[in-house]
Amino acid sequence: MQTNDQSIHQARALYYTFFAKILSFNAQADKYANLADLLKIFIANPLDEDSDAAFRSIDSSLRAKGGCEALKQEYDEVFVSPESSFIPISASYYDEGRDDGQKRVKAAGLVFRSKFRKNDSVCNDSEDQVLFLFQLMSRLIEAGVAGDEESLTLAKEVFAEIINDFIDEFTALLFQHEKSFFYQNTAIVLKTFIAFERLFLHIEASHKIASEERASAVIQKDRKPLTQRVRRNLDEIVL
Repeated sequence: MQTNDQSIHQARALYYTFFAKILSFNAQADKYANLADLLKIFIANPLDEDSDAAFRSIDSSLRAKGGCEALKQEYDEVFVSPESSFIPISASYYDEGRDDGQKRVKAAGLVFRSKFRKNDSVCNDSEDQVLFLFQLMSRLIEAGVAGDEESLTLAKEVFAEIINDFIDEFTALLFQHEKSFFYQNTAIVLKTFIAFERLFLHIEASHKIASEERASAVIQKDRKPLTQRVRRNLDEIVL
């Protein structure tokens, strides 16, 4: 692996780690410290002006609004509260309008081909849920940096076959959520990063058209939750 490519892969892994941490946030001091450290790195090395401004906004607001508690509150309002708009978090939902569809089957197969396994004792998420996918991408790319070329190849497949089809719609819903501030800025960074990933991996943006059977993911302020979502644990993928 060339030195330039290795540096790029290291940066890619950090971005996926950042998205996993901020989108699975819990009010633990060590997680907040890790997030703050990542923000410093990205502010010093932004992908573009929009992501630079978004990172600075997240960083300054976290410091001004009480750090982890402010982010925890927004997480609850955006992803947990039954009174706010619904954001689907599984690739299957964006594909078929329901969880546990063909995208989960495909994602589980990709995980099985890797050297990583889902830690069922701490992970309630399915293999095609966005947070699990971000963590898996980070682990695969880190393994690639350490010399495992097969993991890099598999990471490209995960992006091309699972993430690419739904990530634009997920990002848009995250950006426009009525309770979103930290996550609105996160969506700005995510949009820029996904554009970079497609360029780097030579993958075109998905033009998949939603099937008629797919339930609408449009904001629904009157939605009734089926289940309450639990806060994610970053230890859910193990060697």
